[in-house]
Amino acid sequence: MPHRASEKNDNPARTSDKTIHILLVDDLRVNYLLVKAMLSKLNTQIYYTESGFKALEHIRSGNKTDVVLMDFNMPGMDGKEATELIKSFNPDIPVISLSTFTDNPAFDRSTALFDGYITKPVNPELLIELIMQFVRK
Repeated sequence: MPHRASEKNDNPARTSDKTIHILLVDDLRVNYLLVKAMLSKLNTQIYYTESGFKALEHIRSGNKTDVVLMDFNMPGMDGKEATELIKSFNPDIPVISLSTFTDNPAFDRSTALFDGYITKPVNPELLIELIMQFVRK
């Protein structure tokens, strides 16, 4: 069952000296800029790609990736297909879906594929909480 960030956030998560390598896959660059600003309190290295095809290339090239933040609705290869392919060769990388379409039946049928999801507009504290659930493991 995928994790969903809870509304409760008593103590926002912070990282130590360990850099968290995040791949953000979203066809809108503005979302990259927003996520980058949201995660500025964390010790992160954020890689950005605007398509599922480029996400696969990034991971297959051996780039360190602790967490993938995947837009669900993208042209070409959507987030569902990209996640299926990523999981087929690297099932241990957590993939968190970021989507405005969480009330869409297609998204409902896909939630089990993702390790977690959060709806847009993204709440920064909830995003940090969800990422930290995976990097602490």
